[in-house]
Amino acid sequence: MRHVCLALPLAISVIFSGSPALAQTTAEGVAVETAATEIPVATPTTATAPAKSYKTAADGSVCELHVWPTENYLGINMGLLSGFGIVGALADQAVHEGKVTTVKGLMAEYLGPDVQMEELNKIGIEQTLKLDGYKIILEEPTPFNEDLKKDPELKAKTKAMNARLKAKQRLSDSTAPCYAELVTTHIFYHKAMMYGSNLFTGWIYREFDGPKQSKLGKGQVKNPLENFPPKTEEMVEPAKAELRDAYAKDFSEYVEKKVFGAK
Repeated sequence: MRHVCLALPLAISVIFSGSPALAQTTAEGVAVETAATEIPVATPTTATAPAKSYKTAADGSVCELHVWPTENYLGINMGLLSGFGIVGALADQAVHEGKVTTVKGLMAEYLGPDVQMEELNKIGIEQTLKLDGYKIILEEPTPFNEDLKKDPELKAKTKAMNARLKAKQRLSDSTAPCYAELVTTHIFYHKAMMYGSNLFTGWIYREFDGPKQSKLGKGQVKNPLENFPPKTEEMVEPAKAELRDAYAKDFSEYVEKKVFGAK
């Protein structure tokens, strides 16, 4: 423990480095020697965070929540597929000169898989899904649909994933009896003349009782956008914040409406 000196003698006027004594002068001008007092200082220690305690199944294994973020960014403008070309491009191209200028590109930059996980963790993904104590296992992001056309291996992997979903089988090889999955299927920017701009996000949530799927919640929800995509350099940061906020709101509403509100 650090010893704190609450008061020092007011008469001490000079401290000589390396000297075993302090020079002290009394009110009468008589110099006296007083022994130097060393104030012990405790060696600082680094606090170690306690290990997180996970919920366990009857066999003692840790309960698991497997999460798939996504790289599947989509965009539609006034009912027409953008094709990720010039639709959704910034009004002022100079804002992102030399960088991405499409909605798809901006969503990938502002709301990549790592950012998605940051937002879910801020909300408290386990608490929102009522899975307190579950260990989160991060899986590879679901791919962009267009990439499947040029990558046979990725296409086969996605086909196998869809087959497992259809058969109500687990997507991972985990055998944990206490097990759940959250799959992000897409992040979708939609702009319509009558309805404005919205961010849609789709998820599939499943719980398992052993090998058997016991709960399913799937669908998409939306939240409005006003600043995305940014039209000036000054609007870039507000657009990023708005996109993240809309994604977080999408998740909370999805869980409320599609997971616990599902009939």
